[in-house]
Amino acid sequence: MRTCTLTLFLSLSCTLHCLAGDWLTFSYDARRSGWARSEVVLNRDNVGDMVLKWKTGVKNEPKSLAALTAPIVVTDVRTGEGRRARKDLVYIAGTADVMYAIDAENGEIVWEKEFRTDVVNKVPGMWLCPKGLNATPTVDRSKNTIYVISTDGRLHALDLATGAAKYRSQQWVPAFAKTWSLNRIGDVLYTPISQNCGDTVSGVTSIDVSNPENITIRVWRSTPEYGAGVWGRAGVAIGQDGAIYGGTGDAPYNPGLRIFGNTMFRLDPDTLELVDYFTPSNWEYVWKRDFDITASALVVDYKGRELVIIGGKEGLLYLMDSEDMGGLTHHDNLYTTPLLSNDDEWFEAKGLWGGFSSYVDAEGKVWVYVPTWGPVSTKAPKFPVTNGPNPNGSVMAFTLADDPETGEPYLKAEWVSGDSAVPEPVAIANDVAFVLSNGENARQTVNAGIFPYGEFNSEELLKDSQRLEDASRARLRALDAQTGKMLWDSGPDAFDTWTHFSGIAVADGHVYAVDHSSTLYSFGLSDGE
Repeated sequence: MRTCTLTLFLSLSCTLHCLAGDWLTFSYDARRSGWARSEVVLNRDNVGDMVLKWKTGVKNEPKSLAALTAPIVVTDVRTGEGRRARKDLVYIAGTADVMYAIDAENGEIVWEKEFRTDVVNKVPGMWLCPKGLNATPTVDRSKNTIYVISTDGRLHALDLATGAAKYRSQQWVPAFAKTWSLNRIGDVLYTPISQNCGDTVSGVTSIDVSNPENITIRVWRSTPEYGAGVWGRAGVAIGQDGAIYGGTGDAPYNPGLRIFGNTMFRLDPDTLELVDYFTPSNWEYVWKRDFDITASALVVDYKGRELVIIGGKEGLLYLMDSEDMGGLTHHDNLYTTPLLSNDDEWFEAKGLWGGFSSYVDAEGKVWVYVPTWGPVSTKAPKFPVTNGPNPNGSVMAFTLADDPETGEPYLKAEWVSGDSAVPEPVAIANDVAFVLSNGENARQTVNAGIFPYGEFNSEELLKDSQRLEDASRARLRALDAQTGKMLWDSGPDAFDTWTHFSGIAVADGHVYAVDHSSTLYSFGLSDGE
C-alpha cells in the first residue's frame, strides 16, 4: 500500500540524515520539528562558550524585506578527489535568483549559481509580494540533489557538490508566485502558495520529478478566488503516512463553494484532495479581524497518536488528532489553548507567526515551543517558570499531557522566556533551545491596530522604505529547553542587520543564520573548547 511505503520511506529518510548530521530542510525534518536529533557537539554544558566563527556576505539583491532563505546543511559532500575534498556545505538561496554553497569550516564560497529568468516584472513588488526567490530549498541526499524554485516559477535540481543542473528546469508554478519552504516525499515535492502574487490562486501544489521528461503537477486550491493563502515559512508539514498538513489565511468559510478560509487541513499526498479539516467555530470573527493562520503546522507523536499543532495571529494554539481533525462538524478539535498573545486584537505585529517546534526529552516528555509576538496575554495560562519581562515577544514552552477531566491530550504550560523581539521558529539540540530574535519592524500599517473590516484603505499600508525603518539587529540566544533559562547570548552586535521570515539550522556543532544584508553567520564553540 502507498501508506506503508510512505511510512517506511519517511522512517528511513530520517534515519539516514540523522546519522549524517545534516539539516536538509526547513525545521530539520518533514514534520517540521526543529529537533536536530543528530547533533552531538553542542549541549547545555558547553553552549555558553559559543562565539561567532565566521560570517560571509554574498552577492544578492534583496527584494523588499526578503533577502536569503534559511540555511540548509549537508555534511561530507564529495567536492573532488581525496579526503580534503569532502566538505560540510551550507546552502542559501537569494531573492535575486542566486544560489550559494559555502564551506562550513571557513565560510568560503565553494560554488555559486545564478538562475536565468526571462519573465518581465511589469508591476513593482513590495513586502506583500516581493517577487523574488522566496522558498527555502530542500535536499534529497540519496540523489545528491538540492531543489529550489526561482522567481519565474521553475524548479531547479542541482548537484550538491558542483551546482550543476541535473536536468532541464521545470515550470512548476506561475512566475512571481509567493511560495514557501519546500518539503518532499521521495520524488514528489510540495510547496504552499499565498498572497495571490503573480495572480496565482492560493493553495498547495506538488510536482513529481521521478521522470523529469514527464512531470506531474497537482494543485489544491483553498479558495476559487482571492484570499485563504497558505502561510507559514516552514511550508507544509508531512505526517508519518505522508499526509500533507497546513493552514489557510483570512477568507470566508463556505465548504459548499470550496472556500476554506482560516482552516487547518489534511491533504492526500498522491492526489492533493482534501481529506479532513478543522475550522474554528468563530471563523467569521477571525476573518473580519484578518487573523490569518500565519504559522506552519507541526506534527508530533504522543502515546501512539499522531497530533497536529497550528496557530495564527489571533494568538491561539490548536491541537488536533491527525485522524479526526475537526470531528463531524469540522469545528471540534482536541484542544485549544487560552489566548497566548494579542489582547489588543491587532492583525499585525502580535500573535503567533512562523512555526512551532518539538522534541522528546530523556524522560519521554514531548515538548512544544511556540514563538509569540508582543506581550503575553493576560488570559494566558499560568507558567510555572518565567524568565523576566517580555514586552516585545517570547518563546512559550508546553508539554503534551492528558487532561485529568477528559483524558484527552492537551498542552500544559511549562515556561516562558524573557524578552525576544520577533522570535523565529525554535531549533532544539541536546536540551538546548536556540531562538533567533529577528529584530525586524513587524508593523504593517501607518496606524497599527484592529483590522478595519470593510473600511480598509490600502494607502494605510507601510511602504518598503517605512518597513525598513525602526528595525534592530538580529540576536541569537540559547535557552535551557526545560526551563527557558538563558545559557548564551550572541549580543547586540553579532549581526549586521535584521532578518525577515527566516529560520536557523543546527548541524555538527554550529548554528547558522542569515540577515537582510545577505550575510550568512556561523556560530560555534571557541577554538579552545
